[in-house]
Amino acid sequence: MNDAAVRHAIFQHFAAHGSAPANADFAMRCGLSLAELHAALDRLDAAHAIVLKPGTHELWMAMPFSAVPTGYLVEWGERSAYANCAWDAFGIAAALDTDVTITTNDPLDGTALVVRVDGGRVVPDDHVVHFGVPAAQWWTDIGFT
Repeated sequence: MNDAAVRHAIFQHFAAHGSAPANADFAMRCGLSLAELHAALDRLDAAHAIVLKPGTHELWMAMPFSAVPTGYLVEWGERSAYANCAWDAFGIAAALDTDVTITTNDPLDGTALVVRVDGGRVVPDDHVVHFGVPAAQWWTDIGFT
């Protein structure tokens, strides 16, 4: 299985389960040894296709999905997953080509914000997303941005 197929299988797992696959089981399902999977994950991380938890071979991010809880919960049907940021929350809707509900908190006052993507449209459409770091600099510290 090549790296692109491993990446695709990671996304399929997130879409089906809302969470990252466990490496040992995932390696077997991919027909890879654990060492081969780790090597593929290292290459995907180096290519910025995924992000590993520092110092490990465990997934941290497979954009737009987050393998750890964040402030952006995305729900569709009976499933849910965390997104890394507002951008990725909308990215989950686009990647899955489905309607979603995004729940987060207003950074100014902490109140709950619920936004839906319904038929490709954001409802309500009166919110603004602010990115504190220019997109060209996101990979300087992807865990912060």
